Amino acid sequence: MWATHAPEQGVHMKRLEGKVALVTGAARGIGAGIARAFAREGARVVVTDIDLEAAAVLAASMNVDGMNIVALRHDVSDVASWKTVIEQVDRQCGPLDVLVNNAGILVVQSIAEMSLDDFRRVSAVNTDGTFLGIKNAFSSMGVRGGSIINLSSIGGQIGAANQIAYNASKGAIRLMTKCAALEAAALGLPIRCNSIHPGVMLTPMTQAHYGFGAGIGTESLFNAAIPAGRLGTPEDVGHAAVYLASDESAYVNGSELVVDGGVMAGPVRKPQLSQE
Repeated sequence: MWATHAPEQGVHMKRLEGKVALVTGAARGIGAGIARAFAREGARVVVTDIDLEAAAVLAASMNVDGMNIVALRHDVSDVASWKTVIEQVDRQCGPLDVLVNNAGILVVQSIAEMSLDDFRRVSAVNTDGTFLGIKNAFSSMGVRGGSIINLSSIGGQIGAANQIAYNASKGAIRLMTKCAALEAAALGLPIRCNSIHPGVMLTPMTQAHYGFGAGIGTESLFNAAIPAGRLGTPEDVGHAAVYLASDESAYVNGSELVVDGGVMAGPVRKPQLSQE
């Protein structure tokens, strides 16, 4: 059912050739990095975002070599918006093969300062949006099958001060992924569902919240705690998403792919020189 087929000798095949992929929250940051990676590998990409103007700019920049990237406005927390987007994807591009639930927001705030409305706002986009994406992908992909990729975070695996809403939402996405993978299998649907867990990435969102690029030295502090010695990039996550979207990962389901430069492996410690 999920068998891969090697290309004929002498024929170069892009890894996502012929696949229709929808990436939410794709106007900038990780979503844009994934969309670009998919397009390079031959997918027909639909980029959606609450900010249609920014999504259209990205799509225009990617519309080379006849790729014809589609940009759509999309509020992932809204049921009607999902229905409209899925219908437009099917009408303009064909049946959906890959869904990347990437849209998300980050609120850095103490528990004392955070209101219930603030907590619910993060959950509405990150958690509800991912649930609605999974639900619509199940309906769209059905017995044809496909790949659902959910953007969680290392924040969905460990805690962090001042990020209770964000980490709670990313932890929920981690387990929603596994539930979806098992439910598809129980229903006999060839739909795979996996999660990607980025570490600290250099994106407009983290620049806004952590001050990266503002000359206050926060990059150096983060870099010192990352075994790879640098912040991650949207391209780093894009490579991981291509793998999970492709038939190369046909036997990968309900899994967590961590893209964090080694952070979850443990703290960086300088080697102790022998005194002998």
